[in-house]
Amino acid sequence: MEKSDELVQVHCLNCGASVHGAFCHQCGQRVRDNLDRSLGRLLGEFFSNLFFFDNRFFISMKYLFWFPGRMTLEFLEGKRKKFISPITLFLFINLIYFFVNPLSDYSLSLYDQANSQPYSVWIKGWVEHKLQYKGLDERAYSVTYQNASDNVSKSIMIINIPMIALFMYLMTFKKRRFYFDSLIYAFHFFSLFMVSWIFLDWVDTLIDFLVGDNSSIISNISFYLFAFILPLLYATLCIKKFLSIRWYWSIPAGLGVMIALSLANLFYRFIIFTVTFWVT
Repeated sequence: MEKSDELVQVHCLNCGASVHGAFCHQCGQRVRDNLDRSLGRLLGEFFSNLFFFDNRFFISMKYLFWFPGRMTLEFLEGKRKKFISPITLFLFINLIYFFVNPLSDYSLSLYDQANSQPYSVWIKGWVEHKLQYKGLDERAYSVTYQNASDNVSKSIMIINIPMIALFMYLMTFKKRRFYFDSLIYAFHFFSLFMVSWIFLDWVDTLIDFLVGDNSSIISNISFYLFAFILPLLYATLCIKKFLSIRWYWSIPAGLGVMIALSLANLFYRFIIFTVTFWVT
């Protein structure tokens, strides 16, 4: 008979446990049937594992954009199964950011590092000493430095998270006494912050295509919208949900989040300079 080809699976092919239903209760592997042998299912599993395109991914992205702070709160309450982990979410967005690279502030030029930062008074002498000691041409070294800085800044972007979380923890200690809580908040907020800059790059590209180079006013509006207004609004809504506070407290708290982000960025730039200066 035709149905004789369809073998009834009574044991998990992965761990050998007895199977009752569509999934193994022991290891969670799906009971395989003839549908699993299709090319479409194979490709679906590939993209699911590579890009996390499963139900949890779409739910996490929906919460990130449309329900500021709720994913953080539910995750801390223990409702974690329906979301991808905060680290996975950050790494996925960081992968897109790696290719788009819209924010030059995270990889400053050697000149800006040595002349326009609060710590420039310390490092300017380091640069001058290195150029003189090794007999390097300043312009040539600046190019070498910039190329290395771009790669380093993308590779260690994640160190912004614990620094933002530390500032958040100090600000919210009376409400959230665990650093872990602030860390989860920082993962979600910084993920949205990177998405905002990615959108800014795409919008600027679209504006240049539709309007041309004479679109400085529109470009400036889009810059302030995606770089400051949307992150501030999101920070305010998130902190309100995260701390369960009233509106009149959430606005200054949102500003506090942006200040924490700025301070973390300052430390991050110094770390980028130190690492890049050392490897070049």
